[in-house]
Amino acid sequence: MVFAPALHAESAQTVTQQQLMADRFSATPMTLLDVRSKQEYQQGHIKGAVNIPHSEIVENGVTLNKDTAIVVYCRSGRRAGIALEALKKQGFTQLYHLEGDFLKWQQAELPLINQQ
Repeated sequence: MVFAPALHAESAQTVTQQQLMADRFSATPMTLLDVRSKQEYQQGHIKGAVNIPHSEIVENGVTLNKDTAIVVYCRSGRRAGIALEALKKQGFTQLYHLEGDFLKWQQAELPLINQQ
């Protein structure tokens, strides 16, 4: 994986859709974190994404691996920013934001998992 750790959530490194697709097949561990609501997640999400709504991260913290890169996305970016800031406060350092979030992923017609 060619990502460099982000120092601040608001300046988190962005990961393009192409980087994400390529890096998912690399040997470097990565967590793809969908911070939308559980209902939104069930309606469609990126394959391999873990769903922890942003409000739960802020209120309860998370038990993700701090040694693993975490790529965060939401629908349009607002909740991802909130989640990135909360994760930073919890000591996570390898934080990244998926460029364009879920809306751009859908617009590009990239693969989705639907649970409905």
